[in-house]
Order: sequence, then structure tokens, then C-alpha cells
Amino acid sequence: MGQTEGYALLFQEQNRDVAKKLGTATLLMFTLPIISFYTGLYVIFPNKEEPLMWSGGLAVFFTNVVIAGYVISAFAEKDDVDEQQQRVSGGSGDGDLAGPRVGAFKQR
Repeated sequence: MGQTEGYALLFQEQNRDVAKKLGTATLLMFTLPIISFYTGLYVIFPNKEEPLMWSGGLAVFFTNVVIAGYVISAFAEKDDVDEQQQRVSGGSGDGDLAGPRVGAFKQR
């Protein structure tokens, strides 16, 4: 297997931050909902009429918190657009340097 296939891509120098972010999100996605479910079931909601329902809702809430945090952190990353791509695309940095412009994007 070459250096540009499979999990080897995550271990390259330029991808280490992304690998850390993905690993953290994966670990939180696995542990946080389970911990919150059992904490809700035995500690927070044991005297409610339906403790399983409340605990499940708490686990779903924390699942959504992890997903939202991952999405926000992904959008917060800065784009790696070099100067040549910005000059070719008119400063917009859309990154389609290799492909021809067609349709509404075609320059006449």
C-alpha cells in the first residue's frame, strides 16, 4: 500500500491536525452519549416516570453537541489556497484551476 492510500493520508504532515480533530470527534461520539445516558438513567432522572426516555433524550442531545462542534471546527479551518490559484480564478479562490470554465462561469 502506498503512502497516499488509506489511513496513511491521515498521518502525513499536512493532515495531522485533521486526523487529531477526527480522532477526538470519533472518541467523543462514542463515549459522551453512552456516559450521558447512564448518568441520566442512574443519577439525574431515576425518579422520573420514564427515566429511559429522559436518558435517551440526554444522549441524543450530547450526540448533536458533538456533531455541531465538529462541523463548527471544520468550518473554522482556514483554506489553503495559494497565490497562483487566486490570480487565475480572479481572487475568488474557488480552486478549479485544472478544469475549464463552462456555462455561466465561462469567460468570454
